[in-house]
Amino acid sequence: MKIIETQTNIGLIRKKNEDASVAISHPKDENILLLLVADGMGGKRHGEVAAAYTAKALEKWFKAKSVSVLNNLEKVEDQVRKEIEKINEEIIKKFGEGISGTTLSMAIVNYEGTIFVNVGDSRIYRYQNKKLIQVSEDASDVWYYYKFGVVKKDDLRFFYNNNIITSCIGLSKELCEIETQISDNDYEMILLLTDGVTDLLTDKKLTKIIQRNPKEDILKKIIEEAVYVDQRYHIPLYLRRKKYSKYVLPFPGRDNATGTIYIKD
Repeated sequence: MKIIETQTNIGLIRKKNEDASVAISHPKDENILLLLVADGMGGKRHGEVAAAYTAKALEKWFKAKSVSVLNNLEKVEDQVRKEIEKINEEIIKKFGEGISGTTLSMAIVNYEGTIFVNVGDSRIYRYQNKKLIQVSEDASDVWYYYKFGVVKKDDLRFFYNNNIITSCIGLSKELCEIETQISDNDYEMILLLTDGVTDLLTDKKLTKIIQRNPKEDILKKIIEEAVYVDQRYHIPLYLRRKKYSKYVLPFPGRDNATGTIYIKD
């Protein structure tokens, strides 16, 4: 049974949900898919507008493209980059620079392979051979601590500036840094998650949920776990000794939690 779905939860303290998401098949070919999550920037005004506008514009773009174009990996990679740049310009034109922004994590699946697109710190994972692999890199202040081996990836959640991103859609032309990858389709599952999920759930926890639940329940369980379950975190001793930063403890439901999933037959 193939599963393509998206779920979201406002969380326990936010007054509004600033996330947006899409999980659809192309109207002329059910095997060509668009998956995305967009996380409106809470520290800026109209974050929910930027996220919703980005999601709707990309959905409209996807539906309008021909099957032949969407099946050409290099062509569609180039065209989707141009569309995101256009969306970035339109949000700036509407609100002005530095006013409204959103992250974007997206996948387009066709017969040749999959194109992964990332702007910001929402995450893209692929699952295969019982392993969960993060495809994207977080465009965030703290990602380089992990990239250069200073701290473990799961410990980035404790940094108070973990939510400061270095790339987004809507704030400026310079900050719209679009990362794309072309991949084969040799995976069992694609999972796209906003940081309202990944700040609470480690890759190990996500893997356990995937392996211990029926396909149709996986995304529901992930969102519920992020919002309602206390993960009983503690700040690791090596972080406290090094004093890289001020530290915070993540708590359940502190942010909107949104995910999109594609599970093959």
